[in-house]
Amino acid sequence: MPIKIKSLDGLYREIDVSRIKVKDLIKELGLSIEGYITVKKGLVITEEDVVENGDEIILYPVVSGG
Repeated sequence: MPIKIKSLDGLYREIDVSRIKVKDLIKELGLSIEGYITVKKGLVITEEDVVENGDEIILYPVVSGG
C-alpha cells in the first residue's frame, strides 16, 4: 500500500516507497517544508520522522497574517 498524502488545500497523492523521511517526502511533492504542518494518526510529526507504505499523512497549510 502506498503512502497517502492529503492536504486541506486540495492536494491528494499516493506515493509508493518503502520508507522516507517527511522532509524528503515534502521535497518529492515539490512543496516547502516550512509551508505545512505534517500529521500522522492525529499527531504532529517532524521533518525527521519516517513514514512508510500504508501510512496516511495530512498536510495542513501554515497560515500567517495579522
